[in-house]
Amino acid sequence: MRLKEVYNILKDTELKQIVLGEDENSVIGFLNLALIEVYGKFAILQEEQVLTMKENKTRYRLRDDSQKVLQAYMRDLSKNPLNGDDAFIEIGINDINDDESIFTPQPYVIHVPNPAVGRVYSILQIITPPYITKENIDSIDFIIPPQYLSAILSYAAYRAYKSMNGDERTEISSHYRAYNEACKEVLRQGLANYSITTNTKMIKRGFESCHSLHR
Repeated sequence: MRLKEVYNILKDTELKQIVLGEDENSVIGFLNLALIEVYGKFAILQEEQVLTMKENKTRYRLRDDSQKVLQAYMRDLSKNPLNGDDAFIEIGINDINDDESIFTPQPYVIHVPNPAVGRVYSILQIITPPYITKENIDSIDFIIPPQYLSAILSYAAYRAYKSMNGDERTEISSHYRAYNEACKEVLRQGLANYSITTNTKMIKRGFESCHSLHR
């Protein structure tokens, strides 16, 4: 579904009974919040970032749209992928019991305590959806899978009622329950677009030639 279609549904259903539903900026704002929540919860958008270690540098910047680090892999310098070796090994994240673990001390930052110069790390992250505005909602190339529509609408309505002045506790609770039920239904029907494959050899996932994206 296109963003404008979801916007129109939200305005004409969940937000129809409140003044906020007539304010285009407000509706778009609540839709942005809902997309970030649902896309993060289901890890719908994932991207890899490749970091190459530099001398005397232990902290590296993540993508600006990074929401959460899912997995991390390190190229084992002792192995040669051309000989059929698994050149990448999975390492811990914020794991003090893993000597090779990386850490996330603050948002958008990866800390590598003992980096070897030239070593390559592959960081798999959940990223946020594109930010919607009145100017781009008709043209932005972004399609929402329909199985997430109910969850998105319910969460947007929850945030809308929560933002209102007055006693709207019943509506707030109702929409939040609807959101949780919609999420459970996606999982119950097996419709979540999970694409995380743990313990998969990196050489088979397209990492034969890693180029540094560090900043």
